[in-house]
Amino acid sequence: MQLEYSTHSQEPRHRFDYWHEVVCRHCIPADSHRAQGDGAGPGGFGATLSVRSLGLLEISAMSAPSHRWVRNAAHLRLHARDELWLGYLLQGQAEVRQGGQVARLSAGNLVLYDAAQPFEFSVAPRDILLMRIPRSELLNRFARAPLHAGRALHGHAPAVAPLRAMLGEAMAMPPAPHGDALAQRFGMALLDVLPRAERDLHGRIQAFIQDNLGSPELSLQWLAQQHNVSPRTVTRAFARHNQTPMGLVWQLRLQASRQALMQGRCSSVTEAAFAHGFSDAAHFSRAFRKAFGCTPRSLLAA
Repeated sequence: MQLEYSTHSQEPRHRFDYWHEVVCRHCIPADSHRAQGDGAGPGGFGATLSVRSLGLLEISAMSAPSHRWVRNAAHLRLHARDELWLGYLLQGQAEVRQGGQVARLSAGNLVLYDAAQPFEFSVAPRDILLMRIPRSELLNRFARAPLHAGRALHGHAPAVAPLRAMLGEAMAMPPAPHGDALAQRFGMALLDVLPRAERDLHGRIQAFIQDNLGSPELSLQWLAQQHNVSPRTVTRAFARHNQTPMGLVWQLRLQASRQALMQGRCSSVTEAAFAHGFSDAAHFSRAFRKAFGCTPRSLLAA
């Protein structure tokens, strides 16, 4: 199945509203905002969307002027979605903000984002491919996929080049009128390639941190030793994702402590701090409040 949409089928003054309806219908319900002064001329907002199915997957090719999508808590309540999406920027620039991460994309970059969580997607794409992926299918192959939401896949990562090539081939395949077995097999092959695209040093260290979050040895030097690289190499790998390794450790430990407090698994702030790798309860409380906007003690009271 292949669907084609163009705002040029509408009167100029209705084109952005039409675009909002089309994208919300075939992508993810969210608030849309046109960039000031872009697309506001006599021709209106000129954009196209081509949607095609590849078995369990759906790929859309989008070309549009600068605009922004914001999916917030209200959208999550009213329009629950459980899929993950992969964006592949062919031309232009884009920025995805999700889960405290910022992925700034240029041509050739990819980004994974999660429809089940709030996000902001600012695009000046000209050309971008968007792939809808059922969560269960991806998690069966890549259990840590949600941890990568909001992070860019750069060209240095293994398997990114073949993944980009396959996405381009998918959109170039001729449509079949009654469900193409070849297209379905191609979609499954895409699912199998995607996990390998994140298995660079950053991905391996991130998985290692997740598995050893409670270890008192967790440090930059230990991470480097465990992966047979220098601390500087580890730092550079995380810098490409706008992160620091120990910043991620803090983030994950704070998230784990929050879950423990909410679920009643800790009876005091001190216990929550020490159980999750913090040696100073006061420092833990300050970091917790900065991260979540409330004190850990307030969750104990709840």
